[in-house]
Order: sequence, then structure tokens, then C-alpha cells
Amino acid sequence: MHEHCSELFAAASKRTVTIHAPDGHPLVRAKLLHAAAVAAAGVVVAPRLTAAAAVGALLKGMSLSIEEQDDEVAAA
Repeated sequence: MHEHCSELFAAASKRTVTIHAPDGHPLVRAKLLHAAAVAAAGVVVAPRLTAAAAVGALLKGMSLSIEEQDDEVAAA
């Protein structure tokens, strides 16, 4: 169980989440693990507000992408 969790966290720390505006410009960029923690906290603390923010982002045409960082780029 511990090995599986360690692998999951290691994989999440190598990925970056980017929220893009409708015109394609990046608005927010964060590590996947950090973004997941903030999203989970939002769902626990204010689920209706979190749902309203997600629907609003969809209606505005925002997009979300997840990129995996190369080990060479991460080391630099």
C-alpha cells in the first residue's frame, strides 16, 4: 500500500496543470498535487461554490491541460 501511494505521489509531482483562457493564454499553472489538494479543500469547504466556479469556467470556454515535465527540465 505504501509503495503504491509513493508511486502515485511521485507521478503527480511530475505533472503540471494549466488553466487556459478562451483565447489560449495560460491563466494559472500549478503542480498537479497542489491543484488536487486545493480542489479537494474547495469541495469539502464550499461544494456549491466549487461547482458554480466549474460551471462558470465551462460556460466561459476555459480549458484545462495536464502536461508531464521531462526529468531534464525539472532538474534545471
